[in-house]
Amino acid sequence: MTFVYPDYKKNSIYNLAVKLSDSLGVNTQRDPIDINLEKDKTILVLIDGFGINYVKRLNINMNYRKITTVFPSTTASVITTLFTAMMPGEHGVIGYTNYTNDIGVINPMRFTFNGLDTSEALQPIRNFTDEYDIKPYLKNTNKKYAVIMPGRLDKTTFTSVMMEGDYYQYKFFWDSIYQLDNAASRGYDFIYYYIPFIDSLAHAYGTYQDFVLNAADEIINNVKNSVEKYKDNYNIIITADHGHVPVSENVIINDNKDLLERLDIMPYGDSRAMFLKTRQDISDLIKYENVSIFKYNDIINKNLLGNVSQRFLNRVGDYLLLPEDGRALIYKVQNNRDKPLLKSHHGGLTEDEQLVPLIYI
Repeated sequence: MTFVYPDYKKNSIYNLAVKLSDSLGVNTQRDPIDINLEKDKTILVLIDGFGINYVKRLNINMNYRKITTVFPSTTASVITTLFTAMMPGEHGVIGYTNYTNDIGVINPMRFTFNGLDTSEALQPIRNFTDEYDIKPYLKNTNKKYAVIMPGRLDKTTFTSVMMEGDYYQYKFFWDSIYQLDNAASRGYDFIYYYIPFIDSLAHAYGTYQDFVLNAADEIINNVKNSVEKYKDNYNIIITADHGHVPVSENVIINDNKDLLERLDIMPYGDSRAMFLKTRQDISDLIKYENVSIFKYNDIINKNLLGNVSQRFLNRVGDYLLLPEDGRALIYKVQNNRDKPLLKSHHGGLTEDEQLVPLIYI
C-alpha cells in the first residue's frame, strides 16, 4: 500500500474546518478548502469510517471529490480538528490514546469504537482543556446550531468541550433521520449530524463483509435522500473522518519483551500509528515486516501532524510505527488482555485510511 500524506495546505478535513469556521463568522485567517458555501445555513454529515474505499465499492450516485483526512486518521484527532480548525500538532490530540507528558498519563479518548473498558481517564486528574489546546469555533459563533448524535456520546467530556448546541439524541440509524428532520424544521444555522454505524460494523466484523457493505450502501443512500430535501435552504456537506483497512495480521507488541524493556512508557497512539517513547536507540529491536519506522525528526519534517506547537513537541514519539499493509499493532494493557481483537482498523497513512469523500449537494 502507498502512503498518502495529509494535504494541510488546501485539500483536507483541516481545510474544510477552516471553511466552516469562517462561514460561521469565526475568522481563522487560515487556508480554507475551495468549496462555495453560497447559502447562509449548512448541514454537515460526518459518516464515521466511510472512506474512499467504500465509495469505490458502492453504487454512490453523487458527485464527490477526494480529500485527505488528518494524521493520525482516527476519530478523536479528526473531530478535534474539524471543530477547532487546528491541525493535530496544534491541538495536541494525536491519537486514540494520548501521552500527557507533564503528568505521565496515557489517556484514551471517548469518541469512537472502544477498545478499552475505560475512557476519559484524564477527567478525575485534570481538566480536559488544561491538557489540550482546544479552541472550538462553535463556542465563539453567534449562530444557532444543533448536534445530532447517539445518546452514548452526548455530552461526554470530549464532546462537551467541542460543542454546546442543542443536542438531538438517537439510538438507531432510523431515528437519527427523524432527528435530522426535527432539527432542520427548526431553522438552525448549522446542523452537525454524526453517524457511527459503518465504523462500528467494520471494526467488529471486517471492512468488506457483505452485510457491512450493504449497511454502508443503505446508510449513504438514505442520508442522501434525507438531506436533499433541504438543499434549497442549506449547504449540504457529507464527508468522513477516515477509511478502514481489513486486518491481515495482529502483531502483538507485548511479545517483544526486549523492545518493551527499553521504552520509557507503554506504546500509545493507535494500532496503525503507534508512538514509542525512549531515550535509547531501539531500531534494531523493531523488526516487523511491512512496517515503516519514522523517527522523531521524520514525524516533524514530513509534516504528519501539521504545525506542532512547542507545548506538544514532547508528546510526539521518538519512534512511530506505520504498517504498510493490513497489519495491526496491538499493545494489550493488563486489564484488557482477553478482549476480542478488532477485524478492521484505521489510524495510519495508507490510501484506504487517509482518503475520504467530500460530497457537496
